[in-house]
Amino acid sequence: MIRGLVGTGVASGVVPSPCALVVLLSAMALGRTVFGVVLMLAYGIGMASTLTLAGVLLVRVCDRLQRRERSTPLHGHRLVRSWTRVAPCLTAGLVVVVGVGLAVRSLRLV
Repeated sequence: MIRGLVGTGVASGVVPSPCALVVLLSAMALGRTVFGVVLMLAYGIGMASTLTLAGVLLVRVCDRLQRRERSTPLHGHRLVRSWTRVAPCLTAGLVVVVGVGLAVRSLRLV
């Protein structure tokens, strides 16, 4: 499991990002190619380590919640059942509200 998380983090850190590419091309235009490559490597290592740590944290939290559920079963609890039905709709609504807010804000600037 951990090996898969590390692989995901490394793969995500290796995939070129448009921002990292802009930094590299800007550094090349300024004649500082080595500095641009170092910045891209730092970006990739940072992205890989962040995603790996987030995955490990998620796995550990899930394990702890499963252990806690075994000791005090809440699966049939009414609050838990209603929350698991409502949570996806709330998060989707939040994404829509933030997206509309950003679009309206950007339209005001035009």
